[in-house]
Amino acid sequence: MTHAYTRTDANGDVHSIDFPEVGELGSATAEDVERLAIMQALYNAIAQEVSTTKAGNLRDRVNRRYLDLYDQTGATGFEVRLRGKKVGTYGFPKTGERPARVVQRPEVVDAAALAACEDDDFNDFISRWVASNLDGLAARYFDETGVLVDGMALVEVEEPAKPAGIKTKGTMRVHPDKVAEALQGELPTVVAGLLGGGE
Repeated sequence: MTHAYTRTDANGDVHSIDFPEVGELGSATAEDVERLAIMQALYNAIAQEVSTTKAGNLRDRVNRRYLDLYDQTGATGFEVRLRGKKVGTYGFPKTGERPARVVQRPEVVDAAALAACEDDDFNDFISRWVASNLDGLAARYFDETGVLVDGMALVEVEEPAKPAGIKTKGTMRVHPDKVAEALQGELPTVVAGLLGGGE
């Protein structure tokens, strides 16, 4: 049996300690620990490849493939097939069109009045934030509190129109049971390949 751990005693002698042959160690069995080790190894290997922030990994390469298909066809949803069987979908969620609009935003209209403001809450807020732009500081305070103190006023600004489009990070949805069915006897080999043990 694989040793659970080793321990060095006061004399420098190393002792190998095994899991008990029978019974449990705490609430987890030795088999639980082995299963977790396998799952953790798989998780680590998989996380590297499915991350949406790591350039050049498997997710990024597949995403670029489907973005190319979107550019060529305009389609935003695709079937995912494994060994010829549909196991899921890959798609780009659509983003809605937003027309031009006029909104209210806080703007400093009297910097001296704002600097002389004696509102304790506002002055406490200033002490928590370092800002190089007084307009930005005032806007942040308004966003947090909804309050316009002396020296601030709401002014109208126009936000540009936003055309409809797609999110450029696609989403893959697969059915684990369909993947297992498609792979059948190949699953152990595929898992070994993920862990770097495949041929």
